[in-house]
Amino acid sequence: MFTKAVSGEMVPGISAAIADAEGLVWSKGYGYADIENQVSMTNKHKMRIGSIAKLITVAGMMRLYEQEKLQLDKAVTQYVDTWPKSHAPVTLRQLAAHTAGVRSYKDNAEFILNQHFSDTSSSLSLFKDDPLLFQPGTDSKYSTFAYSLIAAAMEGADKKRNFKQIIQQEVFNPLNMQDSVFDDQADIIALRQRPYIVRDGKLLNAPQSDHSYKYAGGGFIASPADISRFAVAHSIEGYLKQSSLDSMFSRAKLDNGNSLGFGIGWMIDFDNHKDRSYYKDNLHAQNLMASFDNAVMHSGGSNGGTTMMILCRDHQRSITVVKNVDGEYSADVFLLALEALALFHRQ
Repeated sequence: MFTKAVSGEMVPGISAAIADAEGLVWSKGYGYADIENQVSMTNKHKMRIGSIAKLITVAGMMRLYEQEKLQLDKAVTQYVDTWPKSHAPVTLRQLAAHTAGVRSYKDNAEFILNQHFSDTSSSLSLFKDDPLLFQPGTDSKYSTFAYSLIAAAMEGADKKRNFKQIIQQEVFNPLNMQDSVFDDQADIIALRQRPYIVRDGKLLNAPQSDHSYKYAGGGFIASPADISRFAVAHSIEGYLKQSSLDSMFSRAKLDNGNSLGFGIGWMIDFDNHKDRSYYKDNLHAQNLMASFDNAVMHSGGSNGGTTMMILCRDHQRSITVVKNVDGEYSADVFLLALEALALFHRQ
């Protein structure tokens, strides 16, 4: 299925990996990591994983929570002095569940912003003075910038380490994620994918973008193998306490009691896909989704990458699929992930 997916002219390459409680089960690269130089995609290439970054950030946040360095339900101003006190109080739990009212990108120019920020606090200047979209807790709106604020709160709570150090020491090191790094534009990073976009029916190199303004919400590159093993670490107590996992995978609720499709960072079940127009009338997709109980997931869209990660908690098995292009729709990473995971599910 993956070989067929990269056969189209608009799909440079795909990398995918499946892991379970025993470790990495399968991983492989298809197509090209770099078309111009004819570099084949491998399972070690570091891919732009987009919003999967949010789950990495949540993992770091929950480690600080377990160390009693922060509380999920305190006002974020307890940890971030520069967050305007004129805003209605927002909490880390609300930020992680997208119920805080913090805006996301205004337009594509912000999505591919090529401006460097020297630290987490300075990146808040992009949005901190903009009004909240709604009273926190009364509605939901997906926000990448909410995670920049979470990163600032983590730094404020820890006091001794910056966000990069926290993630390295609390997530990458304990989970042995050796193929996961911050997507710093200027750094020489071995086996970094070349990113592509499709615009007006043409495959192009993705424009330059600097992810220092959104590390926490979309600024990592990683091998799918690292991400699948990361996900499986959330299926059993060990890396995090069971009480933390239960909290993360419980549906967030609005003030009126309505449940949402998000827990703390993670998408719960397939709520965010079942009712999308393309999948709603796709019996194959609906049957695949119905075949997995107790699944959590997250997608990722970035400037030059499209990602899907699914964790089947009952079977302690996860899959991650990434293609190094965005704006391309023939290779559906969600369906590819479901189909590949179903093959292992039946074994």
